[in-house]
Amino acid sequence: MTALKLPRPADYNVGHAASQPVPEDIVVSPAKVYEDPGFATSDVALNAREIAFFKERGYLVKRGLIDDHMTFGRIFDHVWRHVPRGILQRGDPKTWLDAPGEEWTEEDALRVGLLAGTNWKMRSRKGIGTEDFLVESIANHPSMRAMAEAFIGSPVKRAGRVRGIYCVFPEAPGATSRYRPHADNAAAHLSAMVIADRIPPGTGGFTVWPGSHRRLHPHWNTVHGGVISSEKRDSYRLARDAVLRDTTPVEFTGVAGDAIFWHPRLVHSAGINRSADRAAPRVRVIVPCDYERADRTHFDDMDFGPGARYQWWIDTRNFVEDIAPTEDNMWHDWVI
Repeated sequence: MTALKLPRPADYNVGHAASQPVPEDIVVSPAKVYEDPGFATSDVALNAREIAFFKERGYLVKRGLIDDHMTFGRIFDHVWRHVPRGILQRGDPKTWLDAPGEEWTEEDALRVGLLAGTNWKMRSRKGIGTEDFLVESIANHPSMRAMAEAFIGSPVKRAGRVRGIYCVFPEAPGATSRYRPHADNAAAHLSAMVIADRIPPGTGGFTVWPGSHRRLHPHWNTVHGGVISSEKRDSYRLARDAVLRDTTPVEFTGVAGDAIFWHPRLVHSAGINRSADRAAPRVRVIVPCDYERADRTHFDDMDFGPGARYQWWIDTRNFVEDIAPTEDNMWHDWVI
């Protein structure tokens, strides 16, 4: 077996400023658990207060948007069928806690996605993320598409894949981890996380820094595209670090079928799964989806992605009609 050694593109330090490491001296506040606001509904629509909340905070939760227990069962079965060589065993939580990443090889990462610490982004060029029960039953589910249209208008590009299945395994009891806050250097109008199983508090729920989308908006090259040029790299980093210093993150909990819609500029991280500390270890499983308008001139960015060479797992693409950010065009090309 080949030891795991993951290359980065040569242009990583210039083009991918959104993923710059967080300085060690920044102390990130513990996340607070998201509480549904009284005006939030499960309707496949947006009311005025939900729109205002999304614009200010950068996220909105719709509970019970997908009611399909069979699909969520298939997702879980799919995860466990793709574990290499039984490194992780479905019925044996001890295997989740015993540094399984040390046995994960480069070949494993190419075939089923990288396991980094407790985080497994299950995806591959050879089909993982394109299965019908993920694409049609999740990303293209009528309720998901209707919500995307409520945010960004019609026509919404039909999804050809999801990013994969993202799992967070529990830490060993007493272990300490840091969040990995970042923004996605990918082109999208709107992103969503669909919860695939119950996520109690402290179980690695998707975590965001509210309002960070507005503060980071000026530091990108375009309103929707995925590039931060070298000229904006330092200003982006300073703005992001200020967010991490003064903003308390929010962790999402929920059950299968709940969907979190979020602005792609939002600083976010996988949560920290401390369920083993409570002697109730469980795996957090979500399905990430991306949406954009179909009536645009899309193209692959061959240097920075998304494209065939880099970030191939992202379904959305840059588009020619995108424009440079200004103070007042945060919501250019949205209908909210």
